[in-house]
Amino acid sequence: MFLVLSPLTSLACRRPVLIVMKLLLVYVFFLVIISVSSAGLNLEFTWTRINYEWPSNRQRIRRSDQGNPRYGKRSYHQHRETVVIEDPNYVVKPLFGKSEEDLKTMHDETRTNIDYQYENNIPMSVNAWKNKLFITVPRRRLGIPSTLNYVSLDNPIRHNTPLIPYPNWKKNLYPDPQNTGQNFLSVYRVAVDPCDRLWFVDTGVLELPGNATKVKPPTLVIMDLNTDQVIHTFQIPADSLKPKTSLTSISVDVTENTCGDAYAYITDLGAFGLVVYSLKNNKSWRVNHRYFNPDPNLANFFVSGHSFKFNDGIFSTELSSLKQNGYRDLYFHPLAGTHMYKVSTLLLRNETESNRSSDGTDFQNIGDRGPQSQSTAAYIHQPSGVMFLGLINQNALACWNTNLPLNTISIVQKDNKTMAYPSDVKVHDDKVYLITNSMPQFLFGKLDYDTINFRVWSNNVEDAIAGTRCATK
Repeated sequence: MFLVLSPLTSLACRRPVLIVMKLLLVYVFFLVIISVSSAGLNLEFTWTRINYEWPSNRQRIRRSDQGNPRYGKRSYHQHRETVVIEDPNYVVKPLFGKSEEDLKTMHDETRTNIDYQYENNIPMSVNAWKNKLFITVPRRRLGIPSTLNYVSLDNPIRHNTPLIPYPNWKKNLYPDPQNTGQNFLSVYRVAVDPCDRLWFVDTGVLELPGNATKVKPPTLVIMDLNTDQVIHTFQIPADSLKPKTSLTSISVDVTENTCGDAYAYITDLGAFGLVVYSLKNNKSWRVNHRYFNPDPNLANFFVSGHSFKFNDGIFSTELSSLKQNGYRDLYFHPLAGTHMYKVSTLLLRNETESNRSSDGTDFQNIGDRGPQSQSTAAYIHQPSGVMFLGLINQNALACWNTNLPLNTISIVQKDNKTMAYPSDVKVHDDKVYLITNSMPQFLFGKLDYDTINFRVWSNNVEDAIAGTRCATK
């Protein structure tokens, strides 16, 4: 079908057509930019279903007098039906060399002792430290035996590798067998800092569909990775929270020389805000800004054959390297939106200034990434300034060299089948890690647990961006 304009057609009639043509040209422009591809990523780990390194027979298993009903026959809040007590003298070690038959036997022996249903275990995030690759499984359903886990990067088993609860089973069980209230309930994303510490927020919420239960207040947890011990906790106060608060991502602003003066930036995607925490002052405050809000016109997604709406606000924050003034730029974006923003941590670290009624030009709108560029998590490789972004609607990992204009964004790798829903991306020791978890199919369809559903991808940064506009060499 062709549109033909008569010489007698008025300018008023032609103007809408010209506008449409310009918009199409812009759309094509962004598609061309965003389609530039690179050497890509390599598969690091794959899973058809999430399994765990179950407690061995060297651990004490204690059942209630009432027995241990299978999944679905008891409430998570019946603390009397405690199922496992860990022997503190036993140290869990990686199951190197275990065969599939060995793992199946361990699974069959211990399954009824721990609340576990593999269909509900969806890995959400990834991060690395030395030879540990951390993988979280938030409690969004029943049957999640452990929320904070890792696999060893030295493990030769790369398919269906059992997750190892970190730091141990006792700390991850829910309900808490000893009713201490100190167990990890639900963890989304973790940060690793230069001081060998692991930071994360335990949301304190059991997110059953249609029946989310607040078990305890959200708590910031800091662990010493060298000793595997919790060294600090901070219960986030009510004045930093809102009724729809959902704290799912964290960035840590610190250097190896300022370990005691660290700041954490925690996104509230549900109530559209940012919680700033000062370790030195052991205090938090909330920052609100219109740029944290979602764009309702960009909340529609189409992934794995499913159309759905995610009206999430600020999803993740990305820290630049230190500037000459000793502070960093903090980049951020809502999930439902395609704009990129930034603000200096100089402002965020000041509780009074960060909440003044007029922010002037402190919060900057960098620009629009282009159509279909809604992003989950992102992360900056600070030595190069290259940001990696998970693009939901494209099932892709993108990159952007923050030293260049935003329209130089490029695709690192994309695949509608194997990269469905890039949930989290991190960079550690010049290596980028991406986890894809088929989340839309889990939420709106049904996963086939005889095929690969969950993947961790990786590559060193230089190779991953080679051939893209992000390349620094």
